[in-house]
Amino acid sequence: MKNRLLLLFFLHQSLLFSQQKTFDITWEGSKTFRTSISSIEIPSFDKIHMAYNDDTGLLYVTEWESSGLVDESSAVLSDVSYTILAASEIKGLPLKTIPNNPKIKFSNAIDRGKVSTYLSITPIINDNGVYKKMTSFTVKYAMSSNRNSASNSASVIVNSVLSSGQWYRFYVDKSGVFILTKDFLNQLGVNTNADPRSIKIYGNGGAMLPFENSEPYPMDLTENAIKFVGEEDGVFNNEDYILFYGEGPKGDVSDQRDNFPLVNTNLNPYTDKAYYYVNIGSGFGKRIQQMVQPSGNADVAIDTFQDYQFQEVDEVNIGRVGRRWFGDRFGIENEKSYTFDFPNLIATEPARLTVYVGATSEVSGTTMELQMNGTAIDNFTFAPFTNTSVGSGDSFSGNVTLATSEPTVELKFNNNGNPSSIGYLDYVAIEATRALRFEGTQFLFKNNSVANTAGIVQYNISNAVPVSEVWDVTNKYDVINTVNVDRNANFSFKTQAGTRRNYIAVTDTDFYQPLRDGNVGVSNQNLKGTIFENA
Repeated sequence: MKNRLLLLFFLHQSLLFSQQKTFDITWEGSKTFRTSISSIEIPSFDKIHMAYNDDTGLLYVTEWESSGLVDESSAVLSDVSYTILAASEIKGLPLKTIPNNPKIKFSNAIDRGKVSTYLSITPIINDNGVYKKMTSFTVKYAMSSNRNSASNSASVIVNSVLSSGQWYRFYVDKSGVFILTKDFLNQLGVNTNADPRSIKIYGNGGAMLPFENSEPYPMDLTENAIKFVGEEDGVFNNEDYILFYGEGPKGDVSDQRDNFPLVNTNLNPYTDKAYYYVNIGSGFGKRIQQMVQPSGNADVAIDTFQDYQFQEVDEVNIGRVGRRWFGDRFGIENEKSYTFDFPNLIATEPARLTVYVGATSEVSGTTMELQMNGTAIDNFTFAPFTNTSVGSGDSFSGNVTLATSEPTVELKFNNNGNPSSIGYLDYVAIEATRALRFEGTQFLFKNNSVANTAGIVQYNISNAVPVSEVWDVTNKYDVINTVNVDRNANFSFKTQAGTRRNYIAVTDTDFYQPLRDGNVGVSNQNLKGTIFENA
């Protein structure tokens, strides 16, 4: 009987991920795009699958009919083949649009009941200073559990989850593992005498809304998987508590761009609070499930991760219109420095430095020098404002070598003798490689190279005795975990390679605290299921 159950389990897994498609990219030299005021020459392939704009750069796009909805978070890239792209072949393609790893967008497209699958991918990468173009790749994916027809999709209007039950609201201001105690829930007004297994957490996280209506996004509050410690007896005791992954309104801009390519900010421009909702209603809530690890031997060992840190403040909108905001101001005080901290830095791995700045000036010759630890990196130049432009911007994005675990980035503004010229910082960010070692507090980690790796990878965390478990938060709604049962100093887990995944190391002694407004109760409402009803 045991063998039969195992066989059914593996058959189920193979059926889930049995879908795959292979694509070949035939490169055809270069192509020039022209407008009435500008032109740009970039590497090219067949025009049916080629897309380009200044924000997303060059993309390979394709679409195919599907027998049902796909799981949009299940896409895994594998069997990727590259050839070297000479510097002369890059032509005018903006280097800042070339990622270190392929960025893939995978989504459903529904038109008049016809279901299609949409895929876009960045076909050129910067592999530690070596540019490579993709010649073929395979994408593996799973079908959604609602796979029979388009009528099962989120585009069909049904009643809102807020239409019934008891609802209470709180918020988070950063990303990580948060704790909800019985006392905090009582402060919200939650009836903790109810069966704790019926308590649910809803929310869509703090990532910014997509700019285009065509971008996929939940049409209602989504239930999040949570860990409820002590709910098994059906009583919410004083020592019981809830753990959940909360996504705050600020974070790695590259993670934002995975979903919304036009994003170029680490801060959600629409809010500084990410709201979550506690619900008590019928049925048991969604709980975090255990990670299913591959049974084979690991092909690659991962003991490093990329840590992304940034400095960004949104205070000034130069044009007083649009989404572009700046922070630090350079005027009388024309020099500023920003220090970062990367414990256990792997100095032999290049770091990625990104800086965006702006200025408003009446005269030409206004500049801003970029330095790192006293060494010049770049010199930004700004055009004087005109009748149609109130300012100009410049940027740097490239690999640098960090000689210290606490690098300092310096900006020196030169107004060229015009005191009315003002410089601004949008943001400065560094992504550096660190040893995968626990240093006392919960931390998010990812390894970009896994996206270009085939087979099975094993993550190895050192100094891990305080690490109680690791959560896979790639899909923020369906977090899965693996537990460090024996509290091993060297804790390892395995997963399938081919896509970059985001993890968080959890410790029993460091949970973030949620916050609340004065008004925490949420009345039942159903705008979605009434005026928006799909008749």
